[in-house]
Amino acid sequence: MIGAGLFPSRTVSVYLAKMFLIRSFAILLALVLVLQALDLLSESGRILANPENGQAEIWRYVSLRVPQIISRFLPFSVLLGTIITLSTLNQNSEVIALKASGLSAHQVLAPLILAGFGVAIISFAFNDRIVARATATLEAWENVDFGQIPIDRGDRSNVWVRSAGDLIQVQQIRGRGEAAQLNGIRIYERGDNQLRSILTAEQGEFVGNAWQVQGAQRFDVASGETAQVGTAQGGVAQVGTAQVGVAQVGTAQVGVAQVGVAQVGTAQVGTAQVGIAQVGTAQVGPAQVGTAQVGTGQVGNAQVGIAQ
Repeated sequence: MIGAGLFPSRTVSVYLAKMFLIRSFAILLALVLVLQALDLLSESGRILANPENGQAEIWRYVSLRVPQIISRFLPFSVLLGTIITLSTLNQNSEVIALKASGLSAHQVLAPLILAGFGVAIISFAFNDRIVARATATLEAWENVDFGQIPIDRGDRSNVWVRSAGDLIQVQQIRGRGEAAQLNGIRIYERGDNQLRSILTAEQGEFVGNAWQVQGAQRFDVASGETAQVGTAQGGVAQVGTAQVGVAQVGTAQVGVAQVGVAQVGTAQVGTAQVGIAQVGTAQVGPAQVGTAQVGTGQVGNAQVGIAQ
């Protein structure tokens, strides 16, 4: 006995596991051959419709399609392999002989269960490392009608990202890294596990060390009103509930500690701290801003760090 009576002898365990695995993979091979042949009958015409494709592209399609077929029909093959294995053992009276030798039913099935776990681990690794990549390549090839696959430049569509408690959806991303361009931006701003507002913008790009969006507007869930934000940039300061790092100031008058007019779109702003503000070409040190008009909204108290 092996493993404190959980398994039969080593010889019997290897015999049962080997019989199970051979039959399972033999059935899988037969299914793959038949199904791949049927699939080629329907897809070979589309592949060869491209004048640049030939026999090499047919074999390339087979190499990309076979992993999908294996992934889909491996569980059925294991099921059929188990049935055939037990039927063969019963037909040859091997089950009776094993039980007559003193083995219980679970000892007879234990090698099959262990082999099944091994197949499950192989299936998981196969799906993760091979099937996922083959499927992505095949889909990209089918999208261009089995022609030349364009170079992946990082374009993505319908991307969802979570930032702290907020959810961000971007309909399309073009490019990679700091050169990425965002289109169709929607930010679900949440607080206390509740949706506070929805910020939508037409476009966005990475400026400095933050994302800047254009054509933005915010829908306040509590009031049901929509306010035009214009251009906003995520970074240091907070305007309402959106993160704003750099505020563009059109016309401003700086006295001892006073800014005359500062225009940043159209939005209601409570208390905000602005890191950098552009004011013509003049540079002003730290200054307290009393009251400033932002679009059509009022700014309560704000602190300007550096104004240029």
